[in-house]
Amino acid sequence: MKTVYRSLLFALAIILTACSSASTDKAPETFTAASDKGLAIGTITFEGDTPVNDIYRFFYKAQAGDKKFMNHNAGKIIINGRANKEGGFNGDFNNKKTYLYIIEREPGTYAFTQYNYLDHLGANGMVSSSKLFTIPFEIKKGEITYVGEMAYKDMAEKGTPRIFVADYYTRDLPEFKNKYPNIDWSKAINKTPKQGDNGNGIIDFRQ
Repeated sequence: MKTVYRSLLFALAIILTACSSASTDKAPETFTAASDKGLAIGTITFEGDTPVNDIYRFFYKAQAGDKKFMNHNAGKIIINGRANKEGGFNGDFNNKKTYLYIIEREPGTYAFTQYNYLDHLGANGMVSSSKLFTIPFEIKKGEITYVGEMAYKDMAEKGTPRIFVADYYTRDLPEFKNKYPNIDWSKAINKTPKQGDNGNGIIDFRQ
């Protein structure tokens, strides 16, 4: 009984976290070179026709600074895998499989460091977390840094890459311009990372 109760509380915590964190990484209504903060932008693309899991979370954090700075600037990208009646993806383009994200943070060095997923909502839902890895990026004052696409392979076999990092700048930037027309996209710079800590092979940096 205690185990079921704890599982229910944990699943509920995941749901509440997903809901509350959505506003944390909400795209700014406007952005210009005069901003004190900077933006990191990119896309997450899923393989397959339907999501395998209900919720996916991709965590990032500052890589330098004092404890207060690092805690304040940590965050996550949350994707609700089964958020429509058809049970399919509900992304921004590419047959709804590709999701745009914008991170607005203070200038500094950052990295995506881990992902996890909840297989299904409810008391019996299980959360699985990845090993730690590093997909580095930098945020500069008044600038927009494109950090590439993370292509996520739900059905990756053990010992093979789960996330593929690649440069799709020319494909993705028009989608950002269409969805967020009040942001000054002339400040966007392509800085897709070419290397990092691959987490014992779960990350593949495409050259």
